[in-house]
Amino acid sequence: TVGLRQPEYALPMVGREAELAEIVGKLELAVGGQGQVVGITGEAGMGKSRLVAEVIRQARQRDFVAFGGQCQSYGVNATYLVWQDIVSGLLGVDPSLPSEEQIQALQVELAAIDPAFVDRVPLLGPVLNLAIPDNDLTASFDSALRKASLESLLVDCVRFRARERPLLLVVEDAHWLDPLSHDLLEAIARAVADVAVAVVVGYRAMETPRLAAPRINTLPHFSEISLSELPPAGIAQLVRTKIAQLYPETSAADETDLADGTPSAPSPPAAPVTDELVEELRTRAQGNPFYVEELINYLYDRGLDPRLPGTLSRLDLPDSLYSLILGRIDRLTEDQKTALKVASVIGRLFDRGMLTGVYPPFAESEGLLEDLDILAEMDLTSLDIPEPELTYLFKHVLTQEVAYETLSFATRAMLHDQIGQFIERERTNGAEEELDLLAHHYDHSENTAKRREYLRKAGEASQKAGANLSAISYFERVLPFVTDAERTQVLLMLGQVQELVGDWAAAEASIREALSVAVAITDRHATARAEHALGVLERKRGAYSDALDWLVRSGDSFEQVGDIAGRSRAVAELGELHRLQSRYAEATGFYNTSLDLAAGIADLPTRQAVLAHAYKGAGAVAAWQGDYATAKSLNDQSATLRRALSDKHGVAVLLNNQAIIARFEHDLDAARSLNEESVSLFREVGDRWALGQLLNNQACVAADQGDRAEARTLLHESLAIRRQLGDRSGLALSLNTLADVVIDDGHHAEAVPLLDESFALNRDLGDMAAIAYLVEDYAGVAAAEGRFDDALRLGGFAAGLREVIGTQLPPGEAARVDQMLAPATQSTDAATMSAPWQDGLRLGRAKDVDALFPRDTGADQADGADGADEAGV
Repeated sequence: TVGLRQPEYALPMVGREAELAEIVGKLELAVGGQGQVVGITGEAGMGKSRLVAEVIRQARQRDFVAFGGQCQSYGVNATYLVWQDIVSGLLGVDPSLPSEEQIQALQVELAAIDPAFVDRVPLLGPVLNLAIPDNDLTASFDSALRKASLESLLVDCVRFRARERPLLLVVEDAHWLDPLSHDLLEAIARAVADVAVAVVVGYRAMETPRLAAPRINTLPHFSEISLSELPPAGIAQLVRTKIAQLYPETSAADETDLADGTPSAPSPPAAPVTDELVEELRTRAQGNPFYVEELINYLYDRGLDPRLPGTLSRLDLPDSLYSLILGRIDRLTEDQKTALKVASVIGRLFDRGMLTGVYPPFAESEGLLEDLDILAEMDLTSLDIPEPELTYLFKHVLTQEVAYETLSFATRAMLHDQIGQFIERERTNGAEEELDLLAHHYDHSENTAKRREYLRKAGEASQKAGANLSAISYFERVLPFVTDAERTQVLLMLGQVQELVGDWAAAEASIREALSVAVAITDRHATARAEHALGVLERKRGAYSDALDWLVRSGDSFEQVGDIAGRSRAVAELGELHRLQSRYAEATGFYNTSLDLAAGIADLPTRQAVLAHAYKGAGAVAAWQGDYATAKSLNDQSATLRRALSDKHGVAVLLNNQAIIARFEHDLDAARSLNEESVSLFREVGDRWALGQLLNNQACVAADQGDRAEARTLLHESLAIRRQLGDRSGLALSLNTLADVVIDDGHHAEAVPLLDESFALNRDLGDMAAIAYLVEDYAGVAAAEGRFDDALRLGGFAAGLREVIGTQLPPGEAARVDQMLAPATQSTDAATMSAPWQDGLRLGRAKDVDALFPRDTGADQADGADGADEAGV
């Protein structure tokens, strides 16, 4: 398997035939175009990796091409670590080549898939551990867009490859997944339901809350295989096979006397493996196959044959797997122990070059290679890459963990420091491409300066890549080692990331601490930044009065330090704050002031970016006031600046805004043209989330033009994207839009399941405005079916709900609702109509959705299916 480093297995797999058969059935489904995701879970030693190896063999027999990666214990914050080998193989890149050649190979490969993908090559840098400079397209991407565009690119590449040959993607030891790798795993798992791809994920029980939360295991094409104790028959077969491998059948090995170490007399021919021996080994190992093998290895190391009567009873065997491995290590020579322990600090995969570079005595030792061969012969390690590289792999991760734990804290810290220095000194791809690894090693050392340097660098790199949880971890860990001046910067970065993940309480605490430190050391610029950050945070929380105070203070502080750009941004935020409160005149004034200030910014790119932001905000205010001419003019000015900055994504957003305005003005041809241009740009930058929204908008235009067939086609693509992304809010919207098209076509029965699924999603999301739209559609269906009382009650509910939440229908939408309700309103006299309408009105004003739609009724029938669309090892 390309990328997946697995030890050679001398023994056949035993005892997992049923589990293998189930997975092979999933492979057959995948070959037929029904993509599958399989989780293999179990405690350490239960045979997950052995089963995975057999799955790979079976997949190859069915013409799968397999790519795999292995998570590392040190890699829980290492960006895309497990995907490096998988993506290298998927895109035909040889990691051993110079960086320039790898980048050229990427460009050629992506051009063959889709020429438009070539401009997104820089996004692959973090995944492939390559320093790829940004181009005009990617330079304008923020962290969220970089992440979304990268995931979209790799999803498209996986789907393309699956059309050539079935794909098997293997992720081992997923209990150590870093956050971005986890997100990419989910994105790919969601996207393969209809292509020839099987994704196999191996993991222990998830202890980290982030990993334990439901993700891919909520997908309808996910299956979990849980490995518990090996059945007695499997243990018996394993014991007999292992003993046959280690001991000749003709005679038993000579036994060493346990009392004084002198050889005993030669033993008679070996007895067969008895049921009693099998049961004793099974009981001691508690059905754990790795434990069974290690017990037999333990006896073999001591020259003992377990088949001889009394062997086990005369020996005080270790009482745990940990103690058993430790006992085997203790019997090594001092040089062998040292090699194994130093290797355990390097990682599960280690090479001779790093061993000698990290521990100088090895460089002078003539016996190192012999010792490494002996470790492999003892099944503690295995040779992964032969000479000249000479790379080895710990046969089982537990062996690495036990060897590491035998080291004192001081020795570990010293070795981690030396490994960090070796990586900085010797790795040809440079320290900047090894940030996570350097941060790991120096964070476990006593080298405070390097610890501070690389934890911060890794945090900043993670923030840029959109690895928010990793960034939080790095920033929190570096705080004890920074100066006060650095502390304000790190706290502000930490608060920004905490805000992005929705942990607003933590974000406020970080920003307030940054403000306190900044004030104490008289850092006025940091003070202004902290005040601005608190203002934005309070605005997002809806605490508009507090937001106003902080933003005014930050504007004054930026003015005091002469930061025109900062003041302009603060004033623009005041404009947004007033727009949200429908204070349009004040909002316009603030945006105009922001524009005036921005004109005085000396740095051209900064001036253009600040102006573009202010123009866009002012355009939104004008649109909300119905001044579409002004809104279009302001959006055009913002778009011109975005083009000058090569910000295609920003241009696409503005084109979308212009299209919405054109539709409001009933200029449907202009709306269609603007949407098409926007869609093209969103496809180019790889923003699938925005593309799902744009396709929905374009469907609305097509429906307005009477082309409902095109509207359906666009909406089905929008729905497919949103299901793949797990975008529940967007999915609910596109379902509702499709239901509208179906209703307008007169197919009311077809609309009901669409409305039901959308309703279930919006009820869970608590989106009352969306529920009002849906209830109006339900009312239209009831009126068309002659259920006039139901129609009136539903219509009244929607009216009451809109009244209390303060959202009114645009004139065109209101006319459509009146038309749908016409059969009920025109066929019922005023007195008869009043009772159900008033009843619905009362419930709507109370926002009592459950009274109108009890949870076991039709509007919630999609709840069961809804789980398949939720974000979901």
